Amino acid sequence: MRSGLLAVLSIGVLVSGCGAPGASAPERSAAPEPTPGSTRALPPPDPVELKESPAISEIRERGKLLVGVRSDAPKFARREQGRYVGFDVEMARIVAAELGLNPRTQVTFRRLPPTLRANAIRGGSVDIQFGGVDAGTSGVARVGPYVVTGPPGEENKLHLGVTSGDERLRGKLRDILRTAVDDGSWQRARDSTLAASGIRARPPELR
Repeated sequence: MRSGLLAVLSIGVLVSGCGAPGASAPERSAAPEPTPGSTRALPPPDPVELKESPAISEIRERGKLLVGVRSDAPKFARREQGRYVGFDVEMARIVAAELGLNPRTQVTFRRLPPTLRANAIRGGSVDIQFGGVDAGTSGVARVGPYVVTGPPGEENKLHLGVTSGDERLRGKLRDILRTAVDDGSWQRARDSTLAASGIRARPPELR
């Protein structure tokens, strides 16, 4: 009897000891909180979104688009009463607007003969040259074509010329040309310039 009473008391002491103050159950391990200013939990930045065409950055910082036009193609670009007119001029203004510039006040045109076009592109005197750029010219990359002229079988494809190595600029210009064809602005530029001059022209097939 006495031994049974002692056994019951021993069990009671053990049970009460488990719930005694200061005794604690095992705690779950929690994930450490990020320290203030830590970017550990943030996804890495997308390098594509952070980079921009060096030429486009320079154009926007300058606040001017420098455009070369052909001095030997007056139906595409010429001066009338102190201002430039023609299809290439209208297309240049479309490009400027898509780059966030004012197409009437933030475009500078330079009429260039064939012998000066490549050097103007390479030297930065122009950001874009409209027409008259031969394939394979050193330091010059072509974009387009931006217009196709002439009857079937005698077609002439005109390209934009830019400095080589800036693929983001070329991609942006291709997108602008596609948009101009799709939204009708290319057609309006042609109708008000080339069509009125009797030049047969059609939009390019851009891929």
